[in-house]
Amino acid sequence: MSNRLSNKKLAIIFIVLSVAVALIYFSEGAGERSFRTELVDIDTSSVSEILINPRGAEEDKIKLTKEGENWKILLPSGEQVNSPKSKIDNLFKTIVNIKPNRLAARGQEKWQEFEVDSAATRVRVFESGKVTLDLMIGRFAFQQPRTMNTYVRLYNDNDVYEVEGFLSAIFNQSVNNYRNTEIIKSDEELWSNLNFSYPADSSYVLTQLNGKWFAADELTDSSAAVNYLRSISRLSNSNFVDKFDKSILNSPEYKLTIQMHDSNKITVTGFVKDSLLLINSSENPESYFDGNKDGLAKKIFIGMKNLVNNHH
Repeated sequence: MSNRLSNKKLAIIFIVLSVAVALIYFSEGAGERSFRTELVDIDTSSVSEILINPRGAEEDKIKLTKEGENWKILLPSGEQVNSPKSKIDNLFKTIVNIKPNRLAARGQEKWQEFEVDSAATRVRVFESGKVTLDLMIGRFAFQQPRTMNTYVRLYNDNDVYEVEGFLSAIFNQSVNNYRNTEIIKSDEELWSNLNFSYPADSSYVLTQLNGKWFAADELTDSSAAVNYLRSISRLSNSNFVDKFDKSILNSPEYKLTIQMHDSNKITVTGFVKDSLLLINSSENPESYFDGNKDGLAKKIFIGMKNLVNNHH
């Protein structure tokens, strides 16, 4: 009798344990396949490298590397140049704000439709050499008016999620998008005089005196002078020139020196050789810009007659 009771107890215990094991197994399995509430989990202060493959193109890969407190970007030429902190901060802000709105698909069947297959833009984030984010960014989702969403998936996950934002437009940029585009960034109210050094006898100095601007001692048209100063005080450009014969740097044809009231100065130089005109600034010494494109050189190196001809 006692043996039968013991066997019965053992059988009950076995059944209870079996049910418990089954519940644990299935609940864990369900957890693994549940809707992710987070896709991005990175410590931006520990990030050492960011790799972006626009539209899966290896040849267009963008490589951003942290060196000390500064960020560098690798150019196609193999040269590394600085990437401004503001651009890196904006990139991090975009990445950490990638949050799933809804689960769009499970499995690989929809990858091609949502462009999260080999056509995706791949974004990898490294912390101390270890990948802490590997994200595939697909096409944007057509939703209600004025809402831009994007399909994404984690590289090692089959599930596709819909997230807020037009991410493909943000990440499908050229390497120049992450470079320092500044030529002049200053407050024109702080400037005391501008020295224009040109070929032949066309050089002159623009000087402020009692709140008025004079070009070679001739009173300028106030609106023309103010408009010019404002137009160059926040001047940027993305027409970089990286490959050129360095001998051109021996031929500075144009030079603008902006002198400030506090004795600081900014120098912008135009180098000419044959049809090539390069612009370089003391504010961004490692970058050279095409002075012929977008009328950049004409915008900077203005002739004196443009400032005084309209004066009455």
